[in-house]
Amino acid sequence: MNIYGLLIGIGIITGIELITKINKKITYTDIILISISALIGARLLFILHNIEEINVGIINPFAVWDGGLAFYGGLIGILICIFFISKHKKIKYYEISDSILLVLPLIHAIGRIGNFFNYELYGKPTKLPWGIFIPLQYRNPNYTTYSYFHPVFLYESILNIINFLILLFLRKRTRAKGIVTGAYLVNYAIIRLGMNMLRIDKEFLFGIETSNLLSIIFLFVGIIIIMKQTKNKTRLAKFFSRIVMAVLIVLTSVSIFLKTDITLKYQILLVLFTFILPILSALLFKFFKITSDFAVSKKEERPKLFFTCLILFTISLYISFKSGNTQLIQIYSTLVLTFFLGTIITFWWKISFYMIIASLSILSIILLWKVPQSYLLLSLIPLIGWSRLQLRRHSIKQVIGGVLLSAICCLIVLTFINF
Repeated sequence: MNIYGLLIGIGIITGIELITKINKKITYTDIILISISALIGARLLFILHNIEEINVGIINPFAVWDGGLAFYGGLIGILICIFFISKHKKIKYYEISDSILLVLPLIHAIGRIGNFFNYELYGKPTKLPWGIFIPLQYRNPNYTTYSYFHPVFLYESILNIINFLILLFLRKRTRAKGIVTGAYLVNYAIIRLGMNMLRIDKEFLFGIETSNLLSIIFLFVGIIIIMKQTKNKTRLAKFFSRIVMAVLIVLTSVSIFLKTDITLKYQILLVLFTFILPILSALLFKFFKITSDFAVSKKEERPKLFFTCLILFTISLYISFKSGNTQLIQIYSTLVLTFFLGTIITFWWKISFYMIIASLSILSIILLWKVPQSYLLLSLIPLIGWSRLQLRRHSIKQVIGGVLLSAICCLIVLTFINF
């Protein structure tokens, strides 16, 4: 057995032990059935994606240990098997799915490392220092002149671990069944859509790119599950307000590293002055009681913190000019212009800076990636806006005002400023 198969096995064994400790109602037999269903589903979808190669004998349809598992096929297999087990044992579906999907990101993270050993799931060419060397015989025919590629398997492994930690946090904070299931589907759909922007091994079925299609379906299914299962709408609003915003900030930071051709020094400085120092400033302002809460709810407390952030963002704009990257210059020009106008407005009116940050993060990802699926992130804006209204942090006018100000400033920069 090769290392890929070994790591898949280690991941499954680890998952079995964790699941049986988390939920005593789930037996080893149940997990074995779920694992077999996942394996069959993953292999079937892979076969459908590669039917021509199988027909001519290039790929052995039964050699699972050599690689060739489509994750979404496995996920569908898991969800179907859970349905039959829940019916047979007369247990509520979410009692099983919450436990299985809580541990699944950890199993997935271990399995993804196996892609390093069979040279699967590498991304587009890169000059970043962590780019991996791919031997010529394993390179995509369109990229044979390149040697180093994005380790997409590693990115996805790390993001799956983060997903596991988020789900673990949610499990401890809520007793509502189905929240972990819905959150997993939402989180992984976002992760997969992001990773698909870097992948070069596109998967098509009947002319449709199945990975993006299934990601969109699971994203909305996850949102529906969360909204349906959450009786406490305030808790749901906090999820969209905090977790989704955190994901957007992480995605924007990652995008700066992955989608810019500037030196690592400039990338680190931009993340430092754009994200780390502003968040640290907000925490320090609260610690020293300059502001009463992290969200800076009181209008009169806002100017000092926002001027501090404006200075940090202006430094980021200077760094972007030094880097010479046109997209970054446009992004940071938009950021500085929006925060400058927003800070002036906040003296008289409590415009939603939360919506400004959310909107600018999404616009930045769209500008950096320039792929159709990045526009799907725009669907998060009304969800985050709803969360701010549900938490009574802003009025509908303040929420819309934050989005419109960001959009107008972005339009001004892209239309009238050419670098």
